[in-house]
Amino acid sequence: MNFGVPVDGCPTFEVTIPNQGTLTGFTLKNPQNGNHTVHRFAKVPYALLSEERYSLPKSIPETFDYTGEYKFFGLKCPQPVYESKQLKYPKSPSDEYIQYSNIWVPSSNKYKPKNGWPVLIYIHGGWLQFGNPNNDFYDTVELMDDENFTDKYIFVTIGYRLNIFGFLTCSELIKENSKNTNMGFWDQREAIKWVHKYIKYFGGDPEKITLGGLSAGSYSTFFQLAYEAYNPNEQQIIKQVVLNSNMIFSQPKSIAECEDQYKEVINKLGINHLNSKDQLAKLRSYSYEFIEEFLPKLELHTFRAVTDNHFINSSILKDIQSGEFSKLLTKKNIRILHGEVDNEGYLYSLLDPPISFDDLATQIENYYPKQIVPILLKTYKVKEKIDLESSNVMKQFANLFGQIISDGQVYCSTRGFINNLIKNGFPVKSYFRYRISYRGKWMDKYLEPQLKVTHGFDKAVWFYTLRAGFTNDEKSNLEIFLKPYFDFLNFKEYIKDWDTSDAKKIRWFKDNGSISYEDDPDWKWGIEVADKVYKVQLEN
Repeated sequence: MNFGVPVDGCPTFEVTIPNQGTLTGFTLKNPQNGNHTVHRFAKVPYALLSEERYSLPKSIPETFDYTGEYKFFGLKCPQPVYESKQLKYPKSPSDEYIQYSNIWVPSSNKYKPKNGWPVLIYIHGGWLQFGNPNNDFYDTVELMDDENFTDKYIFVTIGYRLNIFGFLTCSELIKENSKNTNMGFWDQREAIKWVHKYIKYFGGDPEKITLGGLSAGSYSTFFQLAYEAYNPNEQQIIKQVVLNSNMIFSQPKSIAECEDQYKEVINKLGINHLNSKDQLAKLRSYSYEFIEEFLPKLELHTFRAVTDNHFINSSILKDIQSGEFSKLLTKKNIRILHGEVDNEGYLYSLLDPPISFDDLATQIENYYPKQIVPILLKTYKVKEKIDLESSNVMKQFANLFGQIISDGQVYCSTRGFINNLIKNGFPVKSYFRYRISYRGKWMDKYLEPQLKVTHGFDKAVWFYTLRAGFTNDEKSNLEIFLKPYFDFLNFKEYIKDWDTSDAKKIRWFKDNGSISYEDDPDWKWGIEVADKVYKVQLEN
C-alpha cells in the first residue's frame, strides 16, 4: 500500500528551541481538498548515535544544535528480509542509527487548546523484528484538517532498535552493564522523555501525553506504562494509553532462558571457539547487512523482551494476577483504550508458519517461554486438529498456528489482563474496549473480503486515511467511530458514545458501518486460556 503525501514543493515551517537552534519542517497538503493541514518534521533525533552496538542510548546534551531541514524520513532499523505471497518486509536500505522521531503538528491553531495540543506518541509494530516509524498512513493530512475534526493532537512516531539489534540478551552484555538488555525499550523510553521535554516548542502540552501503538507497539506501550508504575521516582509522563491488538500473555523470558538463543547465534556464526568476550566483540564487528541476511538462518529467530529487573520486573505476571498491578495503575490514575480487529489470526499465520508438530512447538517458543508451550499444545488439541494425510496439511498447520499466536498476542492475553485488572479494583469506567470489523471497499484489492479485517489492517481507520479510497458514506462511518476516540486523546473527562460500564462489553465497529455495544463473544475462552497460561508460569 502506497499512500504517501508528497513533501517536495511544500511550504516550510520553523520551530525554534531556545539555545538549541531552529528546525525547519514542511506543511503537507490534504489531497482531498488542497488545504495545507499539518506541519511535518521528519527524522528529529532524540538520542545520540551509540558508540558501539548493544549499548544503551545516549541522551542528547543541552548544547546540541537542532538547526536544519527535517524534510525526509530516515531509514529503517536493520531487519531481515521476509517476502511471502501475502506478507512482505522487502529488502531496502537500513541504518543502525534509528533513534529519531517524526512529528506531525496541526497547521491551523483555530481549535488549539489554551495549554497546547495533546500529544499521541505512537510505537510502530512488527513483532519487535520488523517495521519502521515512517509508514505512509502516518501522514495525517486528512485527520488534521479543520474541515473534518476540531479535536486534534500532535502525533509523534518513534524509531527504536529491533530484533537482534534491540533485544539480544547474553551474560557477557550483562557483565558490561546490568541494564544491557531490552535496548529497544530503552530507546523508546529516551524518545518519550525527549517528547516530554521538547514538545512544548512544537505547540504541544507535555502534561497531556498518550502513549500508544499497534501489535509490538502495543506490547511496548504496556511495558513503558509498567516501567513508570514500578518506578515512581522516574518521570511520570504517560497519562493514558492506546493498546491496539496486543497485551502481555507471559512473563518475558529470563536472561538465563535466552542463553539457548545466544548459543545458537554463536554456533551458527562459527565463533563458538572464542572466549565469551571475543564472541561478543566479533558479533559487534559484523556489518548490519551481514546480520540481516544471517537472522533467517536461525531456528530461534525472534528476539523479544527479557525479564531483567531493570526495565521489566520479574513479578509483573504475578502482580497482574494478585491485583498488585491493578493497584499501581489505579494509583497512577491511568486510562486505557484497548481492542482488536475481527480476524487477527490470518496475518499471524503468514509469518514463519510451521511445517510439522515439532516445528509448531519451536515457532511458539519464538514467542513465549518454553514452559508454556506444552500447555498451549494441549489446550488447542493440536494432534487432533491436524490431519497429516490431508492434501492441505500445511494450511492446517498455518491456520492453527495463527489461532494459537493471535489468541496469545491479542484475544486471550487481552481478556486475561482485563479480567484480572477489573476484578482487583481498577475502575471499569477507565477501560475503553473496542473491536473493528469495518473496512473500506478499496481494501478488497489488498485483502480478500472473506478475510475481514486482519492484524494491522485497521491503520487506515485510526489515521483517517481518506486518500486510500474511502467513499463519502464510508467517510461518515469513520467520523462517527473516531469522534469518541479523539475525545479520549484530548483528555475529555466525559466521552459520549463510548460506554465503559461493563468490561465484558465491547464497542464494536461492525462491517456494515454501524456501531453497537455487545457482550464480548470471546470472553469465556479468553479467560480460560489466559488462566491456564498464568497458572503454569506462576507454579514453576
